[in-house]
Amino acid sequence: MNSMNFRRFLISGTQCPLHPPMTIPRFFNTLRFFFFFSLPPNSSSSSSSPSTIPSTSCSNPALHFHSPSSTHRLLSAEVSDIVALIRDDVNDLGFRLNRMNLCLSNSLVVEVLKVLAMERVSALRFFDWLKNSHAEIASDPQIGCLVVNNCGLLGNYEAMVPILNEFNLKRVPLRRNAFGFLLICCSDKASAVECVAKMIGVLNEVGGVCQSSGALLLIEMLGVSGFVDMAEFVLGTIRRTASHYNILIRIMCKRGDCGKAGDLVKEMKRSGCDPNRSTYNLLISCLCKNGKLAEALEMVKTMDKECVRPDAITYDIFISLSCKHCRFDLVSKLLDEMNLKGIEPSISTHAAVIKSYFASGKYAEAHDYVVGTTINQSCSSNANYSLLADLHLKADNVLLAQKILFEMMDKGLKPNFPVYMNIRKRLQKKKEMDLSKELSRRYLNFIEK
Repeated sequence: MNSMNFRRFLISGTQCPLHPPMTIPRFFNTLRFFFFFSLPPNSSSSSSSPSTIPSTSCSNPALHFHSPSSTHRLLSAEVSDIVALIRDDVNDLGFRLNRMNLCLSNSLVVEVLKVLAMERVSALRFFDWLKNSHAEIASDPQIGCLVVNNCGLLGNYEAMVPILNEFNLKRVPLRRNAFGFLLICCSDKASAVECVAKMIGVLNEVGGVCQSSGALLLIEMLGVSGFVDMAEFVLGTIRRTASHYNILIRIMCKRGDCGKAGDLVKEMKRSGCDPNRSTYNLLISCLCKNGKLAEALEMVKTMDKECVRPDAITYDIFISLSCKHCRFDLVSKLLDEMNLKGIEPSISTHAAVIKSYFASGKYAEAHDYVVGTTINQSCSSNANYSLLADLHLKADNVLLAQKILFEMMDKGLKPNFPVYMNIRKRLQKKKEMDLSKELSRRYLNFIEK
């Protein structure tokens, strides 16, 4: 699996959770990346006498990510002392924690929970103490999700229920780090299915926002990892919606797998789940990007048959493709069709047309198009004029760029501030001081109205 798929999740600078040496299939190695790096960033607790967690060998060296300055994860003395108390399972845990006069923070509690997870020590008593003595920290969704993860590591699915019920009461969705235990506890695919099934059972029991957000996260996790069959297993155990299917379809489309995306749409229909506009837009975009324009147009016809009305995004896909190939006749036809249907082009659509005209040397057409959006009272007229001025500036046509700003201000449109400043500075560099002052005067008068 290409680790680039997980760059969006690489937000924690710590190394992977320690675990006993064993041979882990590629399935779980891949998922371990997903969850561990979905943890929020750490704020190191300051201490003059840090201690370290002893190193434990890992069966897959590729899973170890070390900080540049150290090969071990440093812990503060406070974290070590708290973990030692919890590990010893003393009867008077709350009393002893209170006597420590701790200056607790969310980041310190996160560190404690991560160590407890690595050592497979229950965090429930510590969490109960937090709820009584530091309710504001205990109510942090990040903390709650890490406790859920801790319960999963110990196979204590029943203990998750009251925590998730609290999430539901506050309408707080789950986060990815609530499911980290699935990757560490399971050593083969059969175990994975069993653990995922138990987790889905808990989600179904608590219902609410936890059920909906948790199911979506599981499907996304498995789909991103490349294991669509496992994601479909999750789909088969929940009440399927278009949102669930769209997650997988989006992942397939990003990989350029139009065939699999199309198969998922067919599966949606067989399961009695109607594809929505987002479903079709995803598939149409994938087909266009892969040069399958005829199939994309057929998909639009399917939308019409199923009474799914194309929207600005649908048209943006085709207009952007037409602009890429300089098919301005098709662009005009599509824009006219949008106008007849009362669909306002998005800012990205306008930008694609303006940039395409400009790149083709059709400066007059680009200007006429921008003027046309003003006549049609487009909400993006400011952005369109500012973009055109910026393009002329980048083409070293500063005087023309300045005239465009004057023109838009005459029409009551406020220029984009960075564009205005760049043009003003360029006029000064070209010793056009009078024009620079006039531009500044008119802009200031405009914003003071």
